[in-house]
Amino acid sequence: MMSSKILGRFFPKRGAPVDPKSIIVLKPCCLGDVVLATPTIAALQARYPQAKIDVAVGRWSRAALENNPHIRHLLDTGRVGQGRYGWADMWRLAKRLRQGCYDLAVTLDRSPVVGLTPWLAGIRHRVGLDSAERGFAHTLRVPVPTEVMHEAAIYLRCVAALGGESDRFWTAFYPTEADKHNLPPVALPFVIIHPAGGVNPGMKMLDKRWPVERLAALGDQFTQRGLAVVLTGVGGDSALCREVAAQMTELPPKILAGELTLGQFGALCQRAALFVGADTGAMHIAAAAGCKTVAIFGPSDPQRYGPFAPPEQATVLWHPVLLPDGGVGQGKVFDFSWEQGVSVKEAWKACKQFLALIELCRDQIALP
Repeated sequence: MMSSKILGRFFPKRGAPVDPKSIIVLKPCCLGDVVLATPTIAALQARYPQAKIDVAVGRWSRAALENNPHIRHLLDTGRVGQGRYGWADMWRLAKRLRQGCYDLAVTLDRSPVVGLTPWLAGIRHRVGLDSAERGFAHTLRVPVPTEVMHEAAIYLRCVAALGGESDRFWTAFYPTEADKHNLPPVALPFVIIHPAGGVNPGMKMLDKRWPVERLAALGDQFTQRGLAVVLTGVGGDSALCREVAAQMTELPPKILAGELTLGQFGALCQRAALFVGADTGAMHIAAAAGCKTVAIFGPSDPQRYGPFAPPEQATVLWHPVLLPDGGVGQGKVFDFSWEQGVSVKEAWKACKQFLALIELCRDQIALP
């Protein structure tokens, strides 16, 4: 912290730019965090309606923003902000940023290295998060509160610092028309259960996953009531989905692990009656796509990482546990166990509250 405080003296502070014509937002990682940055991107567009907004994002998460109407271009951050990277990676990214001739950079990342990159690119106005004085390279430094606050709300503080409105924006995901029209056939009405998650560049936290036997028991509750179950994930999650399916005793679910692009997954969520999953990027995509969402949390804090959506659209289930002050970035919670976590009974009760509304208009849960 002391070195950051000393470095901060060499980077002059400035007020917000009056009328930036081009803006670059930096959010390299990870999928859920990138989705949580979409309210800030929309708020920036509302603050500067004439500005063109580009976003520097990692390949892992790029698809979450590809059809976003507030974004002009997406830039590849390479390895910066994702796992291990060095000065050579920073210089490559800085060269890409320099070519954009941006008037304003908005850095939604706590890393001092990521924050330095717009300075290396020669961007005059640099707004970003200042956690423990690590945002020394920003010309407008936005303090990160010491109290627990949702990540999306923390990002939106950057827009507030620029004089913009920051309290009417939710996460958003935009499937293309091709995504919507190129889905595999699924019986209607259906519920999506996402067993996987907990894997991102530089971090693996499989404890986030709700136990297989509980997922299977919840799936049986749905099928008993006439709802088809779809299990989703990436290609590497196929075995996990088959394990859930093998423990279901009612009608077999449809497994789509590895068969959908992220855009198709979002389009599928828009047709689903309900999404159930843990603290994952897929959960954030589902909520951002407008799907009714039940998010089951374990060793991470929903006050920081829960779905950032209207309360009538998403609900969180969590038994509070002692967690690191800095969030999941500080690693594994060693004393966590799902034995004291959310039960099937609790999850089914939350799902029923959403499904009760759907029962009133079941004829609307059908393809157009």
